[in-house]
Amino acid sequence: MTAPWTVYRYIAVYTLLGVFGLLIFLTGLILLIDMIESLREVESIEGAGFGFALKLTFLRAPKLALTLTPFIFLFGSMWAFYELNRRSEIAVMRSAGMSVWEIISPAALLSFFIGILVLTFADPLASRMSAQAEIEKNQIRGKSANLLKVLQGGIWLRQRDGDTALILHAEDYNEDNNVLTDVTLWKNTLTGVFLERWDAEFALIGDKQFILQNATLSTLDSTDSEIIESQVVPSVFNLSDLRDEVAKPETLSVWALPDFIELATDAGLPVVEYRLRYHDLISLPFKLFAMVLIAATFSMRPVRGGGTLPLILSGIAAGFVLFIVAQLSNATAEAHVAPVWLAAWAPAVLAVLLSLTLLLHTEDG
Repeated sequence: MTAPWTVYRYIAVYTLLGVFGLLIFLTGLILLIDMIESLREVESIEGAGFGFALKLTFLRAPKLALTLTPFIFLFGSMWAFYELNRRSEIAVMRSAGMSVWEIISPAALLSFFIGILVLTFADPLASRMSAQAEIEKNQIRGKSANLLKVLQGGIWLRQRDGDTALILHAEDYNEDNNVLTDVTLWKNTLTGVFLERWDAEFALIGDKQFILQNATLSTLDSTDSEIIESQVVPSVFNLSDLRDEVAKPETLSVWALPDFIELATDAGLPVVEYRLRYHDLISLPFKLFAMVLIAATFSMRPVRGGGTLPLILSGIAAGFVLFIVAQLSNATAEAHVAPVWLAAWAPAVLAVLLSLTLLLHTEDG
């Protein structure tokens, strides 16, 4: 029997009620908790008060709420299925010929669709708001976290140029004049074979180029060093790239992460956390889909059969176990034990496979 669209809509609407109801509740809780944390942060900052703390809270709250999206779908879907089950509506649907897959499909497809919307629209907006909160917090503290500042103590920049790799080192950076001092630049092959070296008193930073002044060229073939008054070295970096804030992974959207990962790789910065963040984002629709399957697995057993509460508690425990597994999986990537893509996708894939196995066992015996 093909389930009527009205039943599909009914299940989808019920799922939305559970998800958005929980979202509103948790968002309010996040606002309260983060407001307390913001007040603690600003009490030691001169010139910041209650208004600034409130602004930080509203800028950070959307990102914090979206971080809980998988759990919101898990518990929201679990509530929806439990309520339908408690009122014997699922039993009626089953007696009318609907399979468990037909009952689950509206909520599962809805979760996947909302995951795409969150990934493409909601998360980029929340990321920009979170990044703005970090910028304003750094500004009021008088701190800077741009790429060159992070690399100071000896500035190192690395980039690829076709079949060669360029490594630039400078002792200091004059931010007012955009000048690097005591500059050394090595040009090697991608396999590490030395080609040439430039030494300069200082280098001007332009857009997509470094201009070495009074530079000395040394190669393996040359017996004498050659001094060149001005040498232009192409760069992958714009001046704005070097002066922009170094963003935290959670402040970057799925649209901004690929370019930032490439830039940070060229600068020699560690990018594992950013790559994990990217894969975590693009796997979000699949994770929400997995949450609905877990919810269905632990909340669709007939109420008259007893044991409903233990099953629901088991579902909640399964959600937290999945969270712990995801954290451990990310730790293996950060320790370079497992590939980043595998660490990011494995928990969601495992959750889907286990849920499908349990549902197949329940449905087909």
